[in-house]
Amino acid sequence: MVFDGAAPADMLPIDEATERQFNLRLRHPERLSVYADHSRRSAAFRDACPGALLNRPYGPGARAVMDVFPAGQGAPILVFIHGGYWRTLDKDIFSFIAAAYVAAGVTVVMPNYDLAPKATLGAITAQVQGMLSRLVEDAPAFGADPGRIVLSGHSAGGHLAAMAALTGPTDVVRGLAPVSGLFALEPLLRTTVNRDVRMSAEDARSLSPLWLLDRLPEPPSFPLSLLVGGDETDGFKQQSRDFRDAWTARGGAAAITHAPGTTHFTVLDALADPASPTFAAILSMLGRT
Repeated sequence: MVFDGAAPADMLPIDEATERQFNLRLRHPERLSVYADHSRRSAAFRDACPGALLNRPYGPGARAVMDVFPAGQGAPILVFIHGGYWRTLDKDIFSFIAAAYVAAGVTVVMPNYDLAPKATLGAITAQVQGMLSRLVEDAPAFGADPGRIVLSGHSAGGHLAAMAALTGPTDVVRGLAPVSGLFALEPLLRTTVNRDVRMSAEDARSLSPLWLLDRLPEPPSFPLSLLVGGDETDGFKQQSRDFRDAWTARGGAAAITHAPGTTHFTVLDALADPASPTFAAILSMLGRT
């Protein structure tokens, strides 16, 4: 669906309290310098990784591509999905996260995806689900083990990772590790984010991992490891708490790690840190020590 510049007819009025919790552009003007630092480190890593398979197609369209950073024959796979409220950013900013995982023997895959408002959230979610299926097919071609995959993602990418994990080939998913993710989308209906994403109330419900989790026929077969910045807003912290509680209520194993002193944007340094609890948790899910 192509956006014509007009707001949906049923767009809800902005709730200022919710806007402050979830629209972080005004709260964090320093995010641009954080992204610049991430981009610099990512470019340096790609330059130092001659075996990388960049912009490998997984579907139709210019943005249906993924970067693969191989870690050797039979390596398990970490998929990291970038955030940006489904409407901005690019995988190239976040390549730096892969460095420590590749050094630990984990192949890292980072996809792009189509962006709102040109693409609906339903289409984006389906695209990432298709990426996972294609990855399972293609992994042997670059020496990775398609039967050991952990899905991760930041913010909106955490949402996409959760949706793919809960609807994809669960026999290959060994864990889910979202970073400051979004799992209940209905609060965003009353924020300016939805001017681009254009969710209906039904979209916000049916595309929420929290809603989907409650309707699984069986409890989750893999563990959930959530990472949240210590200086996140209460809104983002509550999203992770609610998802953890719902996960354990269904009989799954789940835990939250808070990275002290990190914001919604700097928390990715904790994901990339080989000394962090989340790094250890992901390696454990993948059978690495």
